[in-house]
Amino acid sequence: MMGNGSGSPSRSGSEIHIYLVSFRGPERFRKELSTKEANKKRAIDAAVVLIQAAFATRVETPSEPSWAEAAEEMSRQMQANNLRAKTIEQYVIAVNHLRSAFPETHGPGDITTAMASRFKAIRIRAGVKPRTVQGNLENLGIVYKKWLLKECSLLSHNPFEGVSPPKTDKVKPRLVTDVEARDFLEWLDRRWRGWRLPVLFLEVKASIGCRITELAAARPSDLKDGRITFIAQVNKGRKERAAILPIPIFEELKALAGREYVFEAFSEQLRTIYLDRGCPHHAERIRGYSPERLKDWLENEAQLFFRKHPQRLKFKLHNLRGAAMTRAWTAGIKVEDAAIAFRCDPETMRQHYLTLDEQAIADRVLGQLNGASKPASETIDDSRADRPAFPEA
Repeated sequence: MMGNGSGSPSRSGSEIHIYLVSFRGPERFRKELSTKEANKKRAIDAAVVLIQAAFATRVETPSEPSWAEAAEEMSRQMQANNLRAKTIEQYVIAVNHLRSAFPETHGPGDITTAMASRFKAIRIRAGVKPRTVQGNLENLGIVYKKWLLKECSLLSHNPFEGVSPPKTDKVKPRLVTDVEARDFLEWLDRRWRGWRLPVLFLEVKASIGCRITELAAARPSDLKDGRITFIAQVNKGRKERAAILPIPIFEELKALAGREYVFEAFSEQLRTIYLDRGCPHHAERIRGYSPERLKDWLENEAQLFFRKHPQRLKFKLHNLRGAAMTRAWTAGIKVEDAAIAFRCDPETMRQHYLTLDEQAIADRVLGQLNGASKPASETIDDSRADRPAFPEA
């Protein structure tokens, strides 16, 4: 699109009008450039040159790798540094989101500070939750600073340095009560007609507050002296952790353990259940055991439970870990000691796992300060609360 612009005054005192060219550039943002021509025909010729220059194909140089080249080099270096496959995957996902936001770019070197800031707005407008966007920005900051700049020496500038993350509301950790956990396990037991393996798995998880992937990857050799050991290779903290188990649970796990994994009987038992129910097509789709398949199956069962009970407050199976931490805290165990047992940073434990009755604490503190009596609202009436949902560790 051509338009007129005013230039400097002529000798006669009148203004010289020059033509401007307005168009959307390769970054999809509107550009307005001066043709420096007052004659329309010459201005059109100049506009063509300006537009062609803006859309000219970039020449690849070793200092500016393509997205594919950067991803390959970055992944190779991450593997050499012994990063876990899941960690590498999360970094790659963040980079792919960035690349999708600016599809016209040649590689990570094309991302400017302004574009890095716009990435935040693009993700928010797409309906992505602020907490997720915050994670995207954190991962991209690490990718540029540690990997593309320091480790791989592919770039010399981190465009995400100084980009502020979106504000997020503090989310109160979800406490799964004994009643809620028991109701879910009873439903799971009825749905699968007394199949013990998935219920046992969740009893162990809730008892010692471990992560699903750690427990699903446990091997028979990890069961020893009444404890289950999570080796460094499967532990998120990359440090070995041993957790003592109730004796009946430990003996049950020893009896269940397969040749390679403790819970490897899952696939064969599920296949048998489908055959007994007259569902051969379902049975044929059951593949061999892997920790990821057991994890996915359990999480799908939890989602089904809440679909069938929409009136219930939802929780994730990972919330059972926080419930175990909260039980330890309410039993008077110091956060620092509990953090060692659960292999969790104390501050992370406070922020993301512990469910504290802040109102009750505030009432107690201010009541003691001002000599007030304990409010009647602190009395809790739950006829089922005295029955533990899981074996005590």
